[in-house]
Amino acid sequence: MPHKELSSTTKSILTLLNNANDLIVVSNRRKEARDVIRALKAYARDKNYPVPEEKIDNFMAVLIDCRPNTLSYLLTDIAQTVVQQQ
Repeated sequence: MPHKELSSTTKSILTLLNNANDLIVVSNRRKEARDVIRALKAYARDKNYPVPEEKIDNFMAVLIDCRPNTLSYLLTDIAQTVVQQQ
């Protein structure tokens, strides 16, 4: 299967998802991770870029209470969806 080059917007969104993951897993700074995800949503909206709103909302709903590994899995799932939708 041929690989398609990711757009700069997709790369930026993936970077934001990775930053949120690092804030949760490495630093245990969940409130800052929430701010990153809010920025991601605003960035995607400004660029008219489709993101999986329901998955992001579900992530935000469990951000404070879930284990880091679960949150990391949810962020990976969002990233996979972003790449597939490109």
